[in-house]
Amino acid sequence: MYPLPRAAAAPMSMPLTERLMQHAQRAQQVGSAPPPAGSFADLLGQQVAQVNSLQQDASSQINEMLTGGEVNQAEVFTAVQKADLAFRMLVQVRNKLMAAYEEINNIRI
Repeated sequence: MYPLPRAAAAPMSMPLTERLMQHAQRAQQVGSAPPPAGSFADLLGQQVAQVNSLQQDASSQINEMLTGGEVNQAEVFTAVQKADLAFRMLVQVRNKLMAAYEEINNIRI
């Protein structure tokens, strides 16, 4: 595992989605090279960044189509569907992680 330095660690009072977005932004700033050992946090951060990229691409294609740009409607539809599917998958991963966290939190020692 690669622990985060104390200064870069997000406070636990922040919502999970904000912490994931901050981690994804840090991962993008570092570079697009894959992590050496592939920690789960790095993988999750990269996936959040990828979903964000897909959503931004779909949004820009929609804007271009609505402003009269030379964009194929099928390509716009495909980009929107890919972004939607990626976001839904990310939400499901988050839901599973939260369910696992709650289950672990409910374990009595």
